[in-house]
Parts: sequence; C-alpha cells; structure tokens
Amino acid sequence: MKYPPVRKYGDIDAEEFDAYYARWPDELSAIPKLIVQDWIHRHWRDFREHWIDLAPHHWQYESRVFSNEEILLIDHIGTWIRELDAEGVEYVSGAPRGRTRMAKYMLTHGTFPVPILVAQGAGHVVHPRSARELMKEPLQLIEGHCRLACLRGMINANYSSLATRHRVWVATITQHAHEA
Repeated sequence: MKYPPVRKYGDIDAEEFDAYYARWPDELSAIPKLIVQDWIHRHWRDFREHWIDLAPHHWQYESRVFSNEEILLIDHIGTWIRELDAEGVEYVSGAPRGRTRMAKYMLTHGTFPVPILVAQGAGHVVHPRSARELMKEPLQLIEGHCRLACLRGMINANYSSLATRHRVWVATITQHAHEA
C-alpha cells in the first residue's frame, strides 16, 4: 500500500495537514483521521522508516477511555518506560519540560490534548524500532511518548489536576499486517 509522503517534511514550509489529508487515498481510510494527523503526518519520517511495513491500514482502531491504572499498564520495549518515568518527573517538578505547550495543557487539564496510540495484544509482533524484540503485552505504546511521560509523571506524583479518565486510541495489529 502506498502511503503519500508529507511534502517538504522537516522544512519550515512542510505540507499542512489539510493539504496532506486531501491527498489521502481511500484505500487507507481504515486509519482514523486523527491518527493520520497526530502520527503519520506529524511523525512522517519515523512512520515511513519504521511502521509502514506493519501495514497500519490493516489494523483495527478503537477510541477508548482508560483509567489511571490502565494508563500504567502501557509498556514499551527496552528501558523506554523507565526513561519516560524519569522524563515524567521533569514535567511535574518545575523543570523546563513543564513549560512546553503540551505540558502546560496537560498540567492544567489533567489529561492528553490528543489521545496517544497503543497496540493491544501485539506480543506476537516484532517492534520495528528494536533488534527483534517483541512488542509488550498487554499494551505497547506506539505514538505519544512525551504525552505518556507527562501523564505517568502526573499519576506517580498524584498531581492535583490529574483527571481520572483519558482518551486513548487502541490498535489491534492483525495478521494481514505481516503480509502487506
């Protein structure tokens, strides 16, 4: 399946999302528009280099609401979760990370500005950014590393504005993904 490249990706005048989505093929319509925007368009180079071969257009997507306890079940390969937890402390402790636009939103509203993307039940799939390491069960983070770091920091610190529910995209990676 041919995913359209983001024109001038990485340049100051990179293609705006609306223009990009106007070129989005119907054959890829299984991917929700918000995921196209926040994952594929925004992270085009990483998506192209690591994720296309897993055929995300064959995945099944569902918008769900997670509790804080469910958020803490989201895992990542290698030492990434420990690194995200260290980053999370910086978001809630007055460090410069807490002054980013994303952090200000999250620290005020207690949740993500846009949902993160996780894979559910993907322990049979090799993570494309690893040396043959399988994705984590029950939930593997795909997109939203900074947002998850910030929220984990808020959960671990019992931050005052912490919401109890968070919108998350959950993907199921089907067998077709390996064939496309």
